[in-house]
Amino acid sequence: MVSPTADKAGSINNKADGTGPYKLEQYKSGEYVLEKKNSDYWGKSNGPDEIKWTWSSEPSVMNMALQSGQVDVINPVPPQFAGMLKNNTNVNLKQSPGAAVFWVDLNTQSKALSDVRVRQALNMATDQQALVKAIMFGYAQPANSSLAPVDPNYDKNLHDYPYDVQKAKDLLKAAGYADGFSMSIAVQAPDARTAQVLQGLWSKIGVKLNVRQMESGVWTKAAFADVKEKAQQGTDAVLASWSSGLYGSDLQLRPLYHSASFAPSGANLGFFSDKKTDELIDTAASTLDDAKRKDLYFQAQKQISGLAPQVLLFYQDDLYASRKNISGVTMQPGGQIVVRDAVKN
Repeated sequence: MVSPTADKAGSINNKADGTGPYKLEQYKSGEYVLEKKNSDYWGKSNGPDEIKWTWSSEPSVMNMALQSGQVDVINPVPPQFAGMLKNNTNVNLKQSPGAAVFWVDLNTQSKALSDVRVRQALNMATDQQALVKAIMFGYAQPANSSLAPVDPNYDKNLHDYPYDVQKAKDLLKAAGYADGFSMSIAVQAPDARTAQVLQGLWSKIGVKLNVRQMESGVWTKAAFADVKEKAQQGTDAVLASWSSGLYGSDLQLRPLYHSASFAPSGANLGFFSDKKTDELIDTAASTLDDAKRKDLYFQAQKQISGLAPQVLLFYQDDLYASRKNISGVTMQPGGQIVVRDAVKN
């Protein structure tokens, strides 16, 4: 529960007040957070007396910091360095199925992308296996659904879009775009390579993809712009990811696909609106019977897949690494590491 004292004082947004194994000692924005063991903790904790969380936007810095012993644990491990860390005898690399879904959110208000056949064609023209190999170095799995495999309501049998360039061309032709069309995509710097691979793949069906690489803050503003702003900026697509971790199917589907979740107030970045999808999401959220709820989420996944408001890319594996002399670190689906019982041997 939220601390009534902190809530009453109005300080809950900027001052930690909880009952966990560690308490906040110092916080320096954009640099680090220092925590110290909570002597009043109600449970058991075998972890260190002090934990310092540092932040870096540079994957190479994280990699070198671990290998040199400057830090004990890094999370998440950049896939391009996973192989190197795996071969380091002083490091333990841990890999598990992730909850993060990576996809291209298509602006369904854009002229070409308002046609479901065009959206389906882009899915057909996307070689997910090539993406996983080139971008994720094998540390991901091709995505077939808007839910991740770790979700208990995930439909593993959903496979609407096998890689098929000719079928994609046929769909574009039927939609009136036999010669293709041009579109732009907003991406953050770490995702630029993914967009460049898509640029090459989609060029095979005549789609000219303009990649607009942005700094994180600028990207956020562009991604969460409303319909009018996106039209003015010419933003046809956004490369994004979402993970609800262990918090359920509703938190994966509602923010991204419900009509009430349009950006900027929600994360429905492509303004996808479908009455049946809304009804399925709403009904599932209020259904207590597990089997009935699962069936509703299966229907929702199928409905969303058929209307293709996005191009699904992959499910990224959760990767973290620690020095060999560190034990007691665990990870939850969604990528959150738990270090309260970490021990340096």
